Amino acid sequence: MAAQLRQKALGGTGVTVTELGVGGYIGALTDASATDTARQDAAIVAVQRAIHLGVRYFDTSPAYGTAERYLGAALATLPADVRARLTVSTKVGTHPERPNAYGAADVRWCLAQSAHMLGRIDMVYVHDPVTDAHMDAILAPGGAFEALEQLKAAGEIRGFGLGVRRHHFLLRAIDSGRVDVILPSYDYHPIRQSLGPVLDAAIAAGVAVVNGSPYQAGLLAGADLHEAAKRRPPDDADLARAQAIVAWCAQRHIDVGALAVQFSLRDRRIGATLVGPRTVDEVESGVRHATEPIPASVWDELGNFLAHLQPAAAPGGEASQ
Repeated sequence: MAAQLRQKALGGTGVTVTELGVGGYIGALTDASATDTARQDAAIVAVQRAIHLGVRYFDTSPAYGTAERYLGAALATLPADVRARLTVSTKVGTHPERPNAYGAADVRWCLAQSAHMLGRIDMVYVHDPVTDAHMDAILAPGGAFEALEQLKAAGEIRGFGLGVRRHHFLLRAIDSGRVDVILPSYDYHPIRQSLGPVLDAAIAAGVAVVNGSPYQAGLLAGADLHEAAKRRPPDDADLARAQAIVAWCAQRHIDVGALAVQFSLRDRRIGATLVGPRTVDEVESGVRHATEPIPASVWDELGNFLAHLQPAAAPGGEASQ
């Protein structure tokens, strides 16, 4: 596989990332009998393979079970010159020992735990506030943003922002004028583009965007949609659109996973796109999806198809304000 991933400057942070990054639950094997050692070994091999294929950006979180520890173990296997070329981000505020803790002391404590495992951390996202009171705490004096501003000024990190699905919270962060980057998820892919106004606001404010979950929880990654239907409401709009998109791609002999990933990569408002592989095979499919040629005519057809696919999708991340 000859990966040709572009490298891009992420907004005004001075941080360079590959357009495709690896995040999520690395090493989370589906085999329930797998030992912790086997899972960590699988994660190490997956990270090494991703680097070999050209990936230079890795994201994690202490909220993702063992993923942060496994990523740290993988990074520790790398030669110093290889590690120096990577961009690594993690998250604060949702550590299992301090959930939804957004004060400055909590942020510094959480980041220290992560740095012990990961080494140098380039970017930090305040993670998954649930209420406006959480956002108030993040923005307040003595809150998460203040702590991260101080760490950035001291050169301990290079950029920070907010990682959450709720659009209202992302807009509050953008409007504050304090963040370098946002990490939304689940709301910008062929199934639904409800994130569009947030993308526009971010670009207007000079805030970089890292888009998460381009496959929409696997619906566009080659998942068995008949099985997915058993776990979803019978009137699930996302599933219905996924079924139509998969059929449309099949008629044109296009890999729906490639369509999903490149839909995000092609948008100039998006600096990087995160996929969430668990294994080497999933790393390879993610890179293939990012680099597999798709005829230009397909994108023209797709725009018309999505515009008339069905009535506009119900709002996604913004629905639970």
